[in-house]
Amino acid sequence: MQLVDKGLIEDFADLFTLTHDQLLTLDRMGAKSADNLTAAIETAKTKPLNRVFCALGVLGTGRSMSLRIAAHFGSMHAIRDADAVALAQVNGIGNDKAPVIVQELAELAPTIDKLIAAGVNMSQPGFVPPASTDAQTDAETSAQNAKSELPLAGPTVVVTGTMTGPLADRSRTEMTELIAQAGGRASSSVSARTHLVVAGDNAGSKHDKAQALGIETITPEELAHRLAGHLT
Repeated sequence: MQLVDKGLIEDFADLFTLTHDQLLTLDRMGAKSADNLTAAIETAKTKPLNRVFCALGVLGTGRSMSLRIAAHFGSMHAIRDADAVALAQVNGIGNDKAPVIVQELAELAPTIDKLIAAGVNMSQPGFVPPASTDAQTDAETSAQNAKSELPLAGPTVVVTGTMTGPLADRSRTEMTELIAQAGGRASSSVSARTHLVVAGDNAGSKHDKAQALGIETITPEELAHRLAGHLT
C-alpha cells in the first residue's frame, strides 16, 4: 500500500524497477531489508516465462495453463504474436478461450512492455522451436525420440504432501515445472489415469487413493533420484 500511496508503482511490473533508495523511503524499511528486497527482485527477474505469464492474471490461465502456454510457444514474443487459431492449439484452451486470451494480452501490452524493459525473463527454459523447413518431419521425429528418452516421458504425475530430501525446498509450482521438464504431466488429483504419485510427509487421502487404485507411489527422494539430471 505504501508503494502505491507514494506513487512508486501503478502495477506489479513497476516492482521490477524499484531502486534501493526508493525502498528506503518506505516506513520501517531499513538498509538490510532494502538490500534483501532488492536481491529478491533481481532473483524474480530470472524466473521462467510461465511464472511471468501466470502473474499477468489472464482469465482462465492459472499455473498449469500458464506452463502449457509457455512450453508451447517458448517466448512472450511468440505468445503475443499468436492469434486465436494458434492459441487454440494449446491443450485446454480451445476455440472459446483463445479469443479472450488474445484480447487480454492486447490490453496488458503496456504492462508486458514494462516487464521487458525492466529485464524480466521472457523465455521458457528447455524450449526447442519447431523446424520450418523440409527437415521439419525429421526434426519432429527427433524431438519425439528425445522426449521419449526423458525420465517421465508420458506419465501423469500427482505430487502430494510435503517434499523432503533434495526436493524439500521446491514449491508446488516448481514441482510442476520439474515434472514437465522431465517429460511428464502434472495433475492435482488422483484418478485411474494417474501413472505415478509422489508422496511426501503427511500425504493424506491422495496417497490412500493411489494405493487403493494400485498406482505406483514413490517418495520425493526416489523422484529426485530418477530426475537427477534435471535438478539444478
